[in-house]
Formats: sequence, C-alpha cells, structure tokens
Amino acid sequence: MLKDVKATLNKFAAKVNNSRTKAAVARMRNDAGRFVNLSGKKLYEWGIPANAVSIFGFLIGMLAINFLAMEMYLTALLLILINRLCDAIDGAVARQAGKITDFGVFLDAALDYAFYAGVIFGFALAYPAQNAVAASFLLFGFSASASAMLAYAVIDYKNKQQKTPDLEQSPFYLGGLAQGCETLTALVILCIVPGWFMPIAIILGCWCLIKAVMIVSTAYYNFVIAPKGRK
Repeated sequence: MLKDVKATLNKFAAKVNNSRTKAAVARMRNDAGRFVNLSGKKLYEWGIPANAVSIFGFLIGMLAINFLAMEMYLTALLLILINRLCDAIDGAVARQAGKITDFGVFLDAALDYAFYAGVIFGFALAYPAQNAVAASFLLFGFSASASAMLAYAVIDYKNKQQKTPDLEQSPFYLGGLAQGCETLTALVILCIVPGWFMPIAIILGCWCLIKAVMIVSTAYYNFVIAPKGRK
C-alpha cells in the first residue's frame, strides 16, 4: 500500500514540476483570486459580515463528517471544498470592509482547527477498524503542531505586539509544511481514494510532528539565542 501511494505521489509531483503545469496552476490561482475578491465584494455590498461567512462555512464543513461516516465521499468532498471557499471569501469580505478585527482572526483560526479535526474524525467513523489508529495518530500530530504554533504566537505577540508570528527569521523554520495547502490536498485525495487513508494519515501526521519540532526549535532560537546575539 505504501509503495503504491509513494509511486502515485511521485508521478503527481513530476507532473506538477512540469512548466506547463506550473503555468496552468498560476492561471487557476489568479482566476480563483479574482473570483474570491469578486465574491467578497458582492457579499460586503449585501451587508453580510465576514464572521457570518466564517460560521456558515464551518457549519457546511461539519456536515461533511456525517457524509464521511456514511462513506459518501464525493458529497463530503463538495462540502469540504465549499468550506475552504468560504474560508477564503471571509477574508475578502473583511478587506472590503477595510477592517480585519482581532476577533475575526481568532474565529477564523479556531474554526479552521475544529474543521480539520472534525474531518479526520469523520474518516475514522467511516471505517473504525482500519482508520481509527491512523486518525488518532494524525490528530496527535495535528494537535502538537497547532499547540506549538499557538503557544509561539502568544509569546511572540506579547514580546513584539505582532498579530502574526514571525517565524521566518529562524534558520530552523522551513515554511508552511503541513499547513492548509498540504492538508487540503490530502483531504481531496482521501475523498477520491478513501482506501489510502491509513498511509496518507500516517505521512501527514509525521509532517505535523516535524512542523511541531521546527516551531519549538524556532522558539528556542528566536526567544533564547537571538536576544543574546543582539546584546
């Protein structure tokens, strides 16, 4: 099973690295960005607040748990994609309003974490005998990375009054590993090929744990080593 998954992922990576594929992805990203901004503008004109979009998207995403448990994976995938679309549009609405509030940032992050955890739970319900252990491991890794990121953000905000954690200055931080894009890609693949849940969940769980270790190393560098160098 792991060999089949690895071979398929290698073929997918080779296609993604193709120049034509990169150009097509760039065009799709630009088109998606325009659609999101246009949708955000329309919703703002209709008087719909960004937080309402966030909550609506979250509720739609929670419905995916039920369909995953019933092994109706394509319906669940549709709900997952709607959730992610709402997650993009709520930011566009906030930008149209000219204000991104602290509560809005908090609500968006909290609902995202709950949504991803809920989807993992849905896959465990679909086939408990096969998926429960892998889902538990993925939730373990997911919780570790999320806790490390949130703890880092609290200290960084206290020290610098920043609303986003500044991780890039550390040589230990490797970017957005196991963040939204990778996680969404994995969920799409799992809804299309649910039999791959165990190996993909294990791989993604390991990525999350690696990210947690990177954030801890980054915290030590930024909070302990870097201040000594500035003295």
